[in-house]
Order: sequence, then structure tokens, then C-alpha cells
Amino acid sequence: MEENMHFKKYDKVFTADDIHLGDVLRIHFRQDGVNPELRLYASYLEVWSVEFATRFFVPTDYIDEYDAGAGKIYLTETMQTVQIETWDRTPSFIAGNLSRRQELSVAVS
Repeated sequence: MEENMHFKKYDKVFTADDIHLGDVLRIHFRQDGVNPELRLYASYLEVWSVEFATRFFVPTDYIDEYDAGAGKIYLTETMQTVQIETWDRTPSFIAGNLSRRQELSVAVS
């Protein structure tokens, strides 16, 4: 995740094929065992989706672009990849309360 990306709670997350995945709630940081080759990423966006009635945990490695003005986060991957990678499953380090959570502030209009 790039340092200049200061996400806000409820920013909209879109896949590369322009599907609204949901709204970001918070960021989870892995405390140890980071290894992207084994799909053990350093940080994940927690995204709540009303449309899909689930939460997604999207590795921040897959963020392509952030439009802070519009409150939109664009991913490098399609919805098909989200499904194949099972990003709707809670990573074990998050389920086991082993992550450092970053709560996001709500955008002021």
C-alpha cells in the first residue's frame, strides 16, 4: 500500500472490471509471517458488501489507484479473481485476533 493513500471509512471499492465490491471499513496489518509468494500479505482492506452480503479481505498489494476526492479505491484484479482467491474468507490471522487493526475516519463533506 502506498503511503499517500489515506483511505476513509466507507470509501467505495471497485474491481478492475468495474464491479462495486463494497465499502472499506478498516485495514488489518499482519504482525509476522509476511510472504506474498505464499499469499501471506502484509495488509488487507476489510470491505463490507451489501450487494454480496459478505465481507471481503482484499490484500492492499492489489490496489491500483485511489481517488480520494471521489472516495473510490480501484483494484488491479477482476471480480473473477476476487472469487478465485476466496477474498470473502477471513484470513486466519484476522480471525485469531492477531492483526493490528487500523480504524478509518469517516470523510467530512
